[in-house]
Amino acid sequence: MTMKRSGLLMAALLAAAGCSGKAIRPVTAEKVASTPELVARGGYIVNQVAACGACHTPHVNGSFIEGERADAYLAGGMRIDDDTFGLHVAVPNITQDAQTGIGGWTDDQIARAVRDGVRADDQLLMPPMPFGSFGRMSDDDTRAVVAYLRTVPPVKNPVDRAQNHFSFGVRFAKRMGFIHHKPAAHVTAPPRTDRVKYGEYLAHGIAICHDCHSLTGRGPSDGNLFAGSDDPMEDPSWGKVYPRNLTTDRDTGLGNYTAEQIKQALRAGRRLDGKTMAPPMSGFVPHFSGMTDDDLDAIIAYLQAIPAKKHQIPERQLTPAAKRLVGEGG
Repeated sequence: MTMKRSGLLMAALLAAAGCSGKAIRPVTAEKVASTPELVARGGYIVNQVAACGACHTPHVNGSFIEGERADAYLAGGMRIDDDTFGLHVAVPNITQDAQTGIGGWTDDQIARAVRDGVRADDQLLMPPMPFGSFGRMSDDDTRAVVAYLRTVPPVKNPVDRAQNHFSFGVRFAKRMGFIHHKPAAHVTAPPRTDRVKYGEYLAHGIAICHDCHSLTGRGPSDGNLFAGSDDPMEDPSWGKVYPRNLTTDRDTGLGNYTAEQIKQALRAGRRLDGKTMAPPMSGFVPHFSGMTDDDLDAIIAYLQAIPAKKHQIPERQLTPAAKRLVGEGG
């Protein structure tokens, strides 16, 4: 399956803005002291907040609109293409298979890959892996992710990554350190009692909402934080979809809706105008809908604290199959 994401590299560059630099830290021999509580927390992050399976689990018949394959959980193989920046990537297998997955990696190699975008062989990972966002993930949550990934059953699924392609501009940005941030260390999450700050932590450091919803223009620093995107997310199975404006603007964003309405939209997978969410968001809803009320409330509190941005997003252009999925005929 191929998913085209115009602006994907820009999202990675923006996520790394202000902390660029590709110094690679050496891995340590530290092992995560796994507990049931830590595994449960890691499973919640991987399966709900970060929605890792939306990219790392292959889809039925290779089609994003048909959902994830239960028999190949996190086994990789999906292709993501960004023609705008010349980026073509096969998503890797992150099950515990030692030959084709990450079963042969150490705990710290896994942690470093998640937060810093560095493989076990010290080679740099590339977008669409959201290490720019995950660099904000706390030390505790990173350990939880490692503990959970250790429990994922191995699936032997070799992914041919030799076909990955990056344009000269992408390779230059990587070489100059514009894509990778400096190694993450000593990161703590804000207190849950500060709902706006904790919501920001979830939306930027784990759920990576801004990676799609802040792409227009030069980025968040130019007042486009969560203002949506004029760059479509494309796939032959669904057509063109434009990430929506999530700011509090009343005309073009979420300003006319209550926090409870926004939360129920995420739970049910329906836009606030009543329309069913289309791919790729429909592929993330099964993950996000399982988030706790407290976490969804925190994310929404953060979104409602962002300054309004008047930005009308183009309407989606769906294929007949995607129209049937969302109940629009075709």
